[in-house]
Amino acid sequence: MATEITERPGILDLPGLYEEEDIRDGADIRGPWIVILYNCQCHTFEDVESILQKATGCSLEKAEEIAIEVHTRGRAICFSGSQEECERVARIIASIRLQVETDRA
Repeated sequence: MATEITERPGILDLPGLYEEEDIRDGADIRGPWIVILYNCQCHTFEDVESILQKATGCSLEKAEEIAIEVHTRGRAICFSGSQEECERVARIIASIRLQVETDRA
């Protein structure tokens, strides 16, 4: 079951926003910053996998793992590194209109 982003006046309901589980638990974080990718219904798995490979330099297998996690959990950490690296990765991913954000690890 896919999670949708719904908008109400003054409120943006993001997947996982009210979950108690921290997305960072168990994640492979190697830098002080992270990039979080959110699920959407407007892109194919192939679109997501391709942009992840382009933005992060990861393998197809890793891109598939991230895409599946985003699809099933509504969001996933797709990259970690310096603030500058994360902002660059986020810009590339956002270029195809995927919802993404950077945050401290």
